[in-house]
Amino acid sequence: MNMENSRQLALKLINKEKWWDILSRFIDVLRINIFIVDDKGVIILPPEEGKYGGRLLTDPSLGFQARQESSEFLKKFEPCGGGLYLEYVSPLKLHQFAIPLHIHNNGGQPIGYMIVGPVILNKRMENTEYETVAGSHNISLKNIANEINDLRIVSNVMMNSILDLLYEIVKNNIELSGIKLAIYERAEGKDSFPFPAAIKQAAKDLFSTACVDELLVTLLDVALKMTNTECGSILIIDPERQGDLTIKVSRGLPQENVKNTRLKIGEGIAGLAALEQRPFIIHGQQGDNRIKHLLKRPEIQHSLVMPLKGKRRILGVLNLHTRQPQCSIENNLENLEYLSNLLSSVV
Repeated sequence: MNMENSRQLALKLINKEKWWDILSRFIDVLRINIFIVDDKGVIILPPEEGKYGGRLLTDPSLGFQARQESSEFLKKFEPCGGGLYLEYVSPLKLHQFAIPLHIHNNGGQPIGYMIVGPVILNKRMENTEYETVAGSHNISLKNIANEINDLRIVSNVMMNSILDLLYEIVKNNIELSGIKLAIYERAEGKDSFPFPAAIKQAAKDLFSTACVDELLVTLLDVALKMTNTECGSILIIDPERQGDLTIKVSRGLPQENVKNTRLKIGEGIAGLAALEQRPFIIHGQQGDNRIKHLLKRPEIQHSLVMPLKGKRRILGVLNLHTRQPQCSIENNLENLEYLSNLLSSVV
């Protein structure tokens, strides 16, 4: 596919009205700027200039600037995170990441990138360090100091988790848009869209279900990694089963438990978390007095039961637990809430 066709395909698949809404919610949840460019770095959807380092993205001295006509800034990015994502580090140690936007049957080439950042990884430099670096690169630190102070500081683990979840969300939305477009073009007698011809309407519903499942698996894997726990599950509210909570995805749980677990809202610790829309952090047999009688597994050292909130309702409950003496649940509760909010913003 040539460059012009690739850009036209990106413009077809990335409905600006829809993606403005998606990006604005991502930005508000993560407190990190995000924008979209085509495969040559030309802007499709611009960043929020008034939020989270927006002015930095227009400063050519920092290398972040993408242009409406042409851009060289993508050439500054290098592979990171196992090669799936790209990363650019500015002279002031501000990080920006590029998530590829892929579609089926495009020869593995992305049609564009979601650009995430700038952010500060792990630790903010001292003011004297910023001044020294800025002076050596002829950067006017005075003009952008407030913007730097407004940037979010995230750990490497948290940043990788954000990128992984964003990648799944973006991939699924792009692919689903491709299915819808292929169905439309097929109905109109066109074959210009590079997607298998034998797509039927039923595929759309099936794909939508698979998208949600993939996102839930990604969220659970990210949560286990962040908290250093080895077992977990996500229960969802199943409207076909009278609104009960049932296990949708799990790691490290016996299959019998997965199949047989069914809770009413308000029943058990997970049901109580869903009812009250609040998390429970449990260490051993110590916990809220209302749930002590429910703590029947002394081998579990630490656990978290956290509701997953959608735009207007509770979607389900995240359960994590470990038999090991050490974990990072409490240190990452806020991060997990960010990621669950990110997921629920599109589910």
